[in-house]
Amino acid sequence: MITQNSAFKELHPYVILLPTGIGEKVQYIMTLFSSPVTIEVLRLFEWDREICQKDIIMSLSHHSNKTVLSSIRKLVSINLLEEVERIEIRGNRRVKVKCYKLTDTGKWYNILFKDVDELNSRVIRDAVTSLSVMFMAKILPFSEYLKIGFIDFINQVVSSAIKSAAKTKRHREYELVVFGSLALDVYLKPEVKMSSGGSGANVAVAASSLGLKTLFISRVPANTIGSYLLAELISENVDVSLVELSRDVELPVCVILDPLEPTQIKCKIQVDVRSLPVIHRITDEIIQASNISRSIYLGEGICKTHLELLSRVNRDNKIIVFRPHKITLEQYFDEFMSIIQYSSILILNEEKEHILKSKGLEVPGELFKAGVEELIVTRGSRGAILYIRGKEPKIFTPPLVNTVNTIGAGDAFSASLIYHLLKGVNIEEAVKKSVYLSALSTTQPLSRKHLGFR
Repeated sequence: MITQNSAFKELHPYVILLPTGIGEKVQYIMTLFSSPVTIEVLRLFEWDREICQKDIIMSLSHHSNKTVLSSIRKLVSINLLEEVERIEIRGNRRVKVKCYKLTDTGKWYNILFKDVDELNSRVIRDAVTSLSVMFMAKILPFSEYLKIGFIDFINQVVSSAIKSAAKTKRHREYELVVFGSLALDVYLKPEVKMSSGGSGANVAVAASSLGLKTLFISRVPANTIGSYLLAELISENVDVSLVELSRDVELPVCVILDPLEPTQIKCKIQVDVRSLPVIHRITDEIIQASNISRSIYLGEGICKTHLELLSRVNRDNKIIVFRPHKITLEQYFDEFMSIIQYSSILILNEEKEHILKSKGLEVPGELFKAGVEELIVTRGSRGAILYIRGKEPKIFTPPLVNTVNTIGAGDAFSASLIYHLLKGVNIEEAVKKSVYLSALSTTQPLSRKHLGFR
């Protein structure tokens, strides 16, 4: 048993491919590991390079020809080497030449006996891809035998793999916890294309691009599309270890008619609460992560869930930003008013401000009375207005830029605001800098913005 005191400080997480029969397994292992010469032969090969028998014998001249030829035959017999015979003309003679190349399985064993530093990235990528294909090809018949649907099986395998990868990429500490959703954006202009989206996920990526250790909490469909979108977040250094994968979740698909008109977005969102792409329950792990974090961003979500979180988490010296979805304001107004007593910073756009005013709410006065300390109303290309309790409002105007896509600019603003506040910048300066960065983000062609400037 390997213990912490073992001499083996690291283990190579390597999959050994073996035949199915017990007798074949024994022969396979004995052939491969009983003689170091077989390993020396394997090591001679490069990924796609063919080596002829004569060259192998010359390279291993410190062994007898008989020993080398025996090892080659053994490797051919267990399908790690493929033998190719051809006729070469040497002078007036026709000579039969035997050459060899690695089989797909042989390629996998070949890299087992090489130092990673010897391999280039293409070889490693191709090897891992080849292994995955071989593994799936072998395991799929078992899914059919167990009467598991092919699509369900693939979704389960991919989702489980992503969840495992997410755990290995978990941050030990957090500066920002983002609550929100993932979505798929479909653009119709200037050409049809798809892009990763979801306001909460966009905020998480933008914050991570600024260098914040960010945790994204959401519910994502347990299928290949949901897994792909999570893989993208992992590649952006966003911690998704607490994301819930569920078959019940419906991924929002947002059709963007014009990237220069943020109001021209049509998103399909399920009414059934069970299908919503946001968390339904607050776990102890979520509370622990939120307590560790220096800030919390509340985006799309269920009001009762937000309320439970805020009532349980330690809010001392923590930046809490609430940016409600317009559905929250339209259909869950009372819950919205309950949430803002816990949130010191509230972000609205002009459409959401209008919804509140249409309900007879005096903005910002009654929001201040309910507990809000600072209110920010973003105004698109006209910047933002900052309202601070007891002070005159301040207007911040953006710089002129060559705008190509306004979708996600509000997400970029929110991430930038939290970043600057965490760096100790006062609220007025933070809004000013965020208006500037948000404007710059509109020069990027897709919904998901990157703000790194370090």
